[in-house]
Amino acid sequence: MVFGRLFGGHSNENREEGKRLFELGMKSAVEFRSNEALDYYAKSIEASENPSPYINRANLLGKRIRHYEARQDLLKAKKLDLTQGKQFQDVLNYELAKNSVVTSNYANGVAQKLVADLRDKGSSFVAYRILCTSFGIPQIRWDHGHGATPLIEFHLFNDLDNIVKFDDISRYPEAQGLVEMYPAAFIEMKVGDCPNLSAFESAETKLHNFLCSYPEDDMIQIRRHTHYEIHRQLLIRDFGEMFDALDSECEGVIKEAEPHLS
Repeated sequence: MVFGRLFGGHSNENREEGKRLFELGMKSAVEFRSNEALDYYAKSIEASENPSPYINRANLLGKRIRHYEARQDLLKAKKLDLTQGKQFQDVLNYELAKNSVVTSNYANGVAQKLVADLRDKGSSFVAYRILCTSFGIPQIRWDHGHGATPLIEFHLFNDLDNIVKFDDISRYPEAQGLVEMYPAAFIEMKVGDCPNLSAFESAETKLHNFLCSYPEDDMIQIRRHTHYEIHRQLLIRDFGEMFDALDSECEGVIKEAEPHLS
């Protein structure tokens, strides 16, 4: 969801241009043209600094698991709002409180250790480790192809949906391939059927806390591996470890999706 906020500040030519660009950004965002929305918000800020485009840009950056950058925007918005009427203090305090949870690794020094571990172990290893930790899956179960829990399955399709709507899918080839294989209506159905919302929100917070600890390019690589690893676990669940053998009945999608294929 993208925030729709009033554009505060005093009336002048620059403010009106900033407001116009901000509204174009909001229109782009609700139509899921996120790159365009980010561009408009940046131009709005350049034209006339105001809390509104910072708040909305932070929301989109959060959808892209760029929570540390989102935090900088929220802090800037809070500082500006104190001088421009204090219209957004409640929402900013709420958003900063949520953001502080997923960016805590920067404050406690864990982020540096995670980056060092990534350099030593590689993206694939890190991806499955943080998935198991975040979703409470014993690593031995994952190693033996029994990691396809309902929550991890929901996460995969929810993450695909988020990338389509809020991110640049060209940076996620595995996700792009899955989106092309699975009908949009099937993905929408899966996203609308969370098995346990509170448990998922807790797991996703842990996962995002890990992911946003890495530089953006590294985070994308790890996130790509999570898509591949989760989908592999789902196919093993439905078709066995030899799901990719020549004589396998697997068509590249989970069994539940097969009736939805055209």
